[in-house]
Amino acid sequence: MKLVELGTEDLARYPFLDETGEYIRGLDLSVEEITRAEYHEVLERAKSRVIDALKKGTIACEFYNREIEILSFPVALVLIKATKIEHIISRYALAEAKRVETFLLKEKRPIIPIMFERVLNIEPIKARDGFDRLHLEYKIPLVDFLKRAVQFHTTSWRLVNRVIEEGFVLVTTTELVRLLREEIYEMIRSRLKSSSVIKLDQRLRDTVDEIIRAAPPIPAKFGIFSGEYPPCVTKALELLETGQNVPHYGRFLMTAFLLHAGKSVDNIIDLYPGVPDFKERVTRYQVEHIAGLRGGRTAYSVPSCNTILSNNFCFRNHNCGTIKNPLQFRRRTKKNS
Repeated sequence: MKLVELGTEDLARYPFLDETGEYIRGLDLSVEEITRAEYHEVLERAKSRVIDALKKGTIACEFYNREIEILSFPVALVLIKATKIEHIISRYALAEAKRVETFLLKEKRPIIPIMFERVLNIEPIKARDGFDRLHLEYKIPLVDFLKRAVQFHTTSWRLVNRVIEEGFVLVTTTELVRLLREEIYEMIRSRLKSSSVIKLDQRLRDTVDEIIRAAPPIPAKFGIFSGEYPPCVTKALELLETGQNVPHYGRFLMTAFLLHAGKSVDNIIDLYPGVPDFKERVTRYQVEHIAGLRGGRTAYSVPSCNTILSNNFCFRNHNCGTIKNPLQFRRRTKKNS
């Protein structure tokens, strides 16, 4: 696929690209140099994008100076890394990915498939005529679709609901952007986790302290201990405790299990504030719906082990024995204790 030449406005919108690093090196600047006092405006923008990400879950798309916007991204990464707090890292990465998603959805030129290929190393092929009425503009290899669609649990991402043609799955441009968002989220998280903490002066340490104070609290421990919860539920709780995204099915399983185990709606909602995409109103609705307090007013059952396995959230170990449902694990371990 033919690549387009990216300008400084593109780099300001999509700062995770390799061209951003090349641009900064072209200015003969290191990240350490950018954090110095003379780059006060850069630091202020970096701080605002971080605090917006933590407080609002989004980062403002508007910017008045392209160079400041470009330079503020690596500085923001330095500040986030210096917190050394997992759920802050995850929340920031998701907000940056959502910002990119907002820009991409507004793009008028054919940058989306180009960006998709650059980030995921997968070339979206233009779909043949006839699929226009379904808005299926592109197709990607089946194996690549399956590898990434597993993280989405709405029915539209299930293979049985997809149009497949000669080993390719047809997708809309919006779906390309959604897949891109998840890849960028993981890319930023990986970059942050693998980078080292640079030495900060007192001014920057004060900024990091301010960022930590602005962050949502780390979710309280929920009493995970061996023999109490089955490994699939424990895994969901561990992801929550570290502020990582829990796949939709993992959230459903964990919520249904804890409700049946006697936890209240509020007990469960209290687990979520550190999750990157946490919205209390949405979370409350979902938990109350599973509890049977909304919607059809019927409480959901805890899914069977086979269903959990088919949804790629099974972490069975030897303690599970021959159980068919996670609730049997709880009864079994209580009986054996």
